[in-house]
Parts: sequence; structure tokens; C-alpha cells
Amino acid sequence: MVSASSLLLPSSVRDFASCIGDGAVRVADVAACTAPSSTRTSTCSASSTTASPTLSVTVSYRATLLLADGSSTPPPPLHLRLTWGHSPVGPTLSFAPSATARAIQLHRRRGSRSVPTRSGSGDEDGGGEPTTPSLALFWDLTAARYDPAGSPEPVCGYYVVAVASAEVVLAVGDLAAEFVKAKFEGQVPRARIAPVSRVERVVVSDPAAMHAARVRFAEGGPEHEVSVSCGSPGSGSGGGGDELWVCVDGKRAVQACRLRWNFRGNQTVFVDGAPVDVMWDLHGWWFRETPGCAVVMLRARSALESRLWLEEEAAAPGFSLIVQAFKTPP
Repeated sequence: MVSASSLLLPSSVRDFASCIGDGAVRVADVAACTAPSSTRTSTCSASSTTASPTLSVTVSYRATLLLADGSSTPPPPLHLRLTWGHSPVGPTLSFAPSATARAIQLHRRRGSRSVPTRSGSGDEDGGGEPTTPSLALFWDLTAARYDPAGSPEPVCGYYVVAVASAEVVLAVGDLAAEFVKAKFEGQVPRARIAPVSRVERVVVSDPAAMHAARVRFAEGGPEHEVSVSCGSPGSGSGGGGDELWVCVDGKRAVQACRLRWNFRGNQTVFVDGAPVDVMWDLHGWWFRETPGCAVVMLRARSALESRLWLEEEAAAPGFSLIVQAFKTPP
């Protein structure tokens, strides 16, 4: 059985898939998806459905540094994590210097601090010595503007920047480039930075409520809107919530029926010509009173010819979007 809390970490992606299996993968093209009957439309419209309030948004990044001076071996990549959340006094931000490190709460709206970091290999091999120096973290949320829908992640007017080994290893926000240019006079090189996972935790009071997220499945690729909703066949209201819909750019990519029996499943769709695996686990939603969690994950494969969850695929997974929906706040 999958633990919903374990899905907060990208390393648990394989565990999620292992309970679903690799033998029942269905393949579909998003552009070719059509409804099986006239009572079911092939498009999704967020404007006609109530949005779900977002509890938190956690984005993990991988920063691949340049070659160290005088060394032929590149330093290990950094795995950094930002979590945007809510508090009684307003939106919050926390930062973690690795995939497993405890997050540091950034209480001030603007500031800087030094954060110690370790390499991924040092943690896994049991070596206690960090192989990368502390990173310098800078942030400014004083002019941040937020989506009226209630997401704690700002849409503009902010920056979060991290520098390690004389390289920019994190640059988030529309003001990040301007800050780096002013602070370092454009003399600091930038590591290769790529988001590797995005986890959105929402509270769903109405099963028919639609949650939408904007993501890029490939580095440098186009941005897509992914929406997830649940409802009864032929009905725009919540009802029994007997169907799950996953849509990409308003086109229905996945439609799972009879969820009380089909509460776990997976399907492969093609987005921008590349395979994206869609998995869902609704066991907690149907069979647990609290917090009643449903999990839907979309994960891009790193190669077209790869299969689900092989060792080489798990070692370098593609981008993942995970939506965790709760009946009540956990």
C-alpha cells in the first residue's frame, strides 16, 4: 500500500509504481483522446468548475555544477527543494538543501543566509564529509503577488537565488535574473538547473472540483496546463465521484471509471511526442476516513524507448507532477 506522505519525496516514485505494476500500461495520444459517448465531453474547462484550495506547493530542483577547477570529475549534482505554504499570517517559504534534508523555514520576507549542504553520494554512502561548500541563499518576497485562487506560490514580483561553488545553483522568480546581475555584476556562472518534481497538496470539499497546475514535462519544452477532477458520468456535479479525469491543455488524456474498484491504475499518454506515465491511487480517498487522500502522478520518461521503472530509468527519472487531494486538511 502506498503512503501518501512518502510521495512528497521524488525517491519514492518507484514505490508508487510498484503497487500499480508495469503489465497493464495503456497508451493514448492526448490529441486523439475522444469521449466514448455523447454524454461525456472530450475537453475539460476549468472555468466551469470550482477550484480546490492549495495547501502547499513543493518543487524540487537538480543543479548540475560545472567542472571544478583542476578536476576532471564533475562535482555531484545538488538537489534543492522549495516549499510554499500557508500560515495564519500569510504565505510561507521553506528551503531544503537536499532531497532528504529537513526544510529551513524562512521567516523574513527578505533576507540572506548561509546553508550547509552535502552531496547526494556522501549521504548514500555513509560518508559524513560534505563534498560541496555551504551555499548562500537570497530571497525577496516583499513585492510578491499571488494568484487570487489561493495558491501560496507567488506568480510574480519575487526571487529566490542560491549560489554554491561560485555558481548560481537556483534562480526562481521573475526578478531572479535582475538580482543576480545587480548582486554579482553578471560574473557568476549558472549551473544547469532543472525542476525534477512538483507536489501540490490540495483540499477537495467537492469531488467535482478541478485542480489545475502548469508544468513543463521536458527541459526547454512548452508549458502545459494539467487538470485533475472527479465526478459522476454525465454529470457536472460531484455525485458519487465515479470517474477520474486527467486533462492536458483542456484535452482529456485519461478517463478512469468505476473508481471504487478501479481505485489504482496507470496509463501512458504522449505529450509533445514523448511518453508521460499517468498513475493514480485513490484507495485512501475511498477507504479511509481521515485525511482521505487521493494521489495522481504524471511522470515524463527520460527516453522514448525506456520501460516503466527499470533501474536505469529510476536512476535518471523525468519530471514528475504529483497532486495529493485531501477531504480535510491533514
